[in-house]
Amino acid sequence: RCNYCNEVCPMEVAPLDQISRIKQAILLREDTSKSRAIRHRKQLVALVKQGGWIDERKFGLNVVADRLRDLGGLISLVPLGLRMLRKGKFPLGFEPSDGTAEVRSLIDAVQAFEAESKQSESN
Repeated sequence: RCNYCNEVCPMEVAPLDQISRIKQAILLREDTSKSRAIRHRKQLVALVKQGGWIDERKFGLNVVADRLRDLGGLISLVPLGLRMLRKGKFPLGFEPSDGTAEVRSLIDAVQAFEAESKQSESN
């Protein structure tokens, strides 16, 4: 974030870089996570890759309601959904971005680079 910890660390271990590596390793796991923060990041990338931007309807259901597996999370979305419907702000449809192909290729390039970097680090 601010990178100041890397500059002042007396042990020269670059704490921010280490934290970033750990977070990236956690994100690359294929297992379904119970962590809402991990689902948030994974869904953000998946939905942007799919449609060029975020489909809020799917995002809420996938992150908060854990793809309909978390009944409490699903119920917690109901009041928000009703308020949005009442005020005419609930997105009824989703139009993919015109630049979806370009966004998808950028995400694929970043993911390929990260996989390549990870592979070269392990060798």
